Amino acid sequence: MTKKVTRKKLEQALETYAGLVEVYPDNEDYLQRYADMLQALGRSATATITLQHLHDVIATRSEKEAKAFARKYPQIGRISLEEVFDAQDKHSIAGKIIYELLGKVWLRMHQKKLKEGQSVCQANNPSDSLILVLKGNVDIYALDKNNNRVLLENVGVYDILAENTFLTPNNYGFDAFVSSESAVIVKVPRKKILKMLENNEHLHNILNQRARFRTVVQRIALHPIFKTLPLKLCKYLARYTSTKVFLEKNMILSLDEHTNGLYMILSGKASYIATNKIGKRFALPPLKAQSLVGNLLLKKNIQQTHELIAADKVNTLYLPLEQLMNISAAFPPLMERLMQHAEEQQQHIARAISKL
Repeated sequence: MTKKVTRKKLEQALETYAGLVEVYPDNEDYLQRYADMLQALGRSATATITLQHLHDVIATRSEKEAKAFARKYPQIGRISLEEVFDAQDKHSIAGKIIYELLGKVWLRMHQKKLKEGQSVCQANNPSDSLILVLKGNVDIYALDKNNNRVLLENVGVYDILAENTFLTPNNYGFDAFVSSESAVIVKVPRKKILKMLENNEHLHNILNQRARFRTVVQRIALHPIFKTLPLKLCKYLARYTSTKVFLEKNMILSLDEHTNGLYMILSGKASYIATNKIGKRFALPPLKAQSLVGNLLLKKNIQQTHELIAADKVNTLYLPLEQLMNISAAFPPLMERLMQHAEEQQQHIARAISKL
């Protein structure tokens, strides 16, 4: 039978290991034991700092072991964004944390049982809560401009929905339906989640990352060029996509600067600059939202022919060329659509210039 260690003895041992860590700051064994004792004594903040340092020490020796360590201790915030989303394709890290914090009694009292095909939430319904899946599977659909549903994701046990409306209360913005024989969900009130976030910055970061990633997936999936792209490839592209903001008069595309990707205009006014017959520069009519620019990069030995300048603050998604090429190899119709779009863009510019 193992003898129980008293708090006093644990504190004495902690002092010993504090001294050892000070003398040997990169000793993995000492750091691990020191962190374990801190956690046992409820000193989570210092334990987290110690575990973060231990992770970084392990990373200098083995990247693979460091990744495994980060997954074991998600509270240290060392899981990379890409790894988080890879894991969330199957199960949500945030959902697991929320599940543990809610407790089984509260979950039993507030759970809701649904059957296949039943609605979990609807796009136009307002919400400030977060939905946690306890059993079964749920399909999430976005609505295009013609109100046709486009599949965005299939979520399962411990995954979450509506983190975007929790972070910024609004309409859901998507439809969700049970896609398994049955499902069990729970709607977690905003006040309850806010209380969880008070001392858990890691959970807040994960929710923000999850919301941003899903927003990018939706932007890509609803774009006419990417609309029929298989969901896995759409999510693959979203992982490598970043947001870029251009302020008024900033250059988005220049004639002499090479860029390795395309831009999708989300909001703001961006205009190509052309020169008329007497050499005067004019701004062409602003591009519409969802416009793709930079497609000429897809044509070999073709340079950008016109500058693109922000007329006011312009928000964009940056789609890396390397990942677009990878996806095109797996899904050839994408390249055909991108090339066709590039030609249409050139014709549009030519027509606009002819009117100058």
